[in-house]
Amino acid sequence: MQQDETEKGTVISKTYACLLMELVQAQLDQKMVKTGFILSTVSGVLIILQGALHIVRAQWGLELGLGELRRHSLMGIDLKLLGTASVILGVMVLIGAYLIHTQGRVKEGAITIIAFSALTIVVGGGYLIGVVLGVVGGALAYSHYQPKEKPESQQTA
Repeated sequence: MQQDETEKGTVISKTYACLLMELVQAQLDQKMVKTGFILSTVSGVLIILQGALHIVRAQWGLELGLGELRRHSLMGIDLKLLGTASVILGVMVLIGAYLIHTQGRVKEGAITIIAFSALTIVVGGGYLIGVVLGVVGGALAYSHYQPKEKPESQQTA
């Protein structure tokens, strides 16, 4: 009788330990998804900032009469074009971060962030740290996302 109660207590304590571990893991996953969101947001802002500075530099070059020397960069590509592309890609990264933040669309947001962050390397990538933060943030969110379990529909006979 004593042994049955001991075994029963061991099973109960193991059950509680498993539930506690699952709870801790779920909280850690939520924190990692939130960290991915924050890193991705910073990445998007850096990418947009770099694009805006390209546009401003191009405009100042024209106004100061520096023309061709200041206006062109990266093998003759216009700085305004680079800046505009950078701003668009940065906005797409921010849209991906928004999707992560509005739970339920984490995978789509993470894939969007990784793809558009990687594309920004062509236009400077938010001083390159934007690319790194975007890819790392998207990967963190994607790898730690745990879909919420849907309750099984009850079948009525």
